[in-house]
Amino acid sequence: MTFTTQEIPTYQGHWLFKSAFELQKNALLFFEEKRQTLGHTFYVAVPGSKVLMTADPELIKHVLQTNHRNYPKDQTYEQLAMLLGQGLITSKGELWKKQRRIAQPTFHKTNLENLFEAMTTVAQQYLEDLSQKKGQVVDIAREMMGVTAKIAMRSLFSADVEGDLKEIYRVISYAQEFVVKRVMNPLNIPLNYLDGSLRKFNRERDTMLGMVNRLIEDRRQDSKTYPDFLQMLMDARYEDTGEPMPVDLLRDELITIFSAGHETSANALSWTLYLLSQHPDIAQKATKEAQDVLKGGLPTFDDLKQLTYTRQVIEESMRMYPPAWGIGRYAIEPDQWQDHHISKNTIIACEIYGLHHHPDLWENPEVFDPERFAPAQVKERPRHYYLPFGAGPRMCIGNHFAMMEMQLLLPLLLSNFNFELVENQSIEMEPLITLRPKNGIQMWLS
Repeated sequence: MTFTTQEIPTYQGHWLFKSAFELQKNALLFFEEKRQTLGHTFYVAVPGSKVLMTADPELIKHVLQTNHRNYPKDQTYEQLAMLLGQGLITSKGELWKKQRRIAQPTFHKTNLENLFEAMTTVAQQYLEDLSQKKGQVVDIAREMMGVTAKIAMRSLFSADVEGDLKEIYRVISYAQEFVVKRVMNPLNIPLNYLDGSLRKFNRERDTMLGMVNRLIEDRRQDSKTYPDFLQMLMDARYEDTGEPMPVDLLRDELITIFSAGHETSANALSWTLYLLSQHPDIAQKATKEAQDVLKGGLPTFDDLKQLTYTRQVIEESMRMYPPAWGIGRYAIEPDQWQDHHISKNTIIACEIYGLHHHPDLWENPEVFDPERFAPAQVKERPRHYYLPFGAGPRMCIGNHFAMMEMQLLLPLLLSNFNFELVENQSIEMEPLITLRPKNGIQMWLS
């Protein structure tokens, strides 16, 4: 579809506050509601800003990939930098390019395979712990957040969430909530100065940074070599200088990997188990595959290739509930897309949830159907119709790690437990940095 300037509508909202409060309340549902009448691309009036919201696959591809140099990350990521420092999610320009190049080999298949044994050790212990809760109601969202955090810690530091690592997890979890509130409601930024919460955040963050710095120093003094992210990033060297990564950037990357990695997988697994509880035929097929491949044991790295339907289930779940539900960019220079002029400083809200539910791209988009990701269908579909990990140069570097983690955990859960959704509970989406179940997901475990 080709737009002209006149054909892209604008939603004005309140005469004074425009659309600000509606967006802050729930930007995802706001877009889903307004596109019913305004279409899949429209401007939103916000005080002091010009926002273009879109679920158009061609415009999203243009912003994230084709002309990505004109569309750096928006101001949301400046708030995230309070926690993540200059890690890959928040860094920009030449620093980001330099860090991406040095970190990329860490996520190569060979290195991920070296992490798999540690991941299965955590998974096995988790199965034993979860077995103690059979016959009880559990919050599956909390459970998935816990086990993926343990896997992240073991993958980062070759250790369990004990001692300093448990404290790091606590502080990061607190800091994530603090930063998310500032991102979702800018009014919290001045309030944080008044109510003392900013001082508390700074104290907690400094404590966390000190602990991570100490873990790095302890590893430097250790003569052994470990199969974890810390070791791989310490051993990495910049191509141009041959120098290792400075301690402050190494620390920021470790915190970024933990913060971004475990929450993405946890939410995706939570939504997957929820969807399977609503579709017993699909759950039965996925469970049978898990039982046939695993044969009552733990999967090997090579077993993942045989878990084809499991992967389809996960991919379809991330279509329906994409962890990265929206991606923000802004235009640093004027741009032209098709017949439409995009002015400088326009904020582009790439609505990934909207893209994944676009009725022109997906037949019956509200239906959970893993067959969409059968190889033949994937081959026929343009890649930029499905972007659970983003697109372009800033596509999530940890996407293969996340998929490996989910393909490990889901078949183990399905082959060892039954999950039954507790009746009369409201399952709501909470679009924060990632797409969470707002009040958790209560399930009977048997």
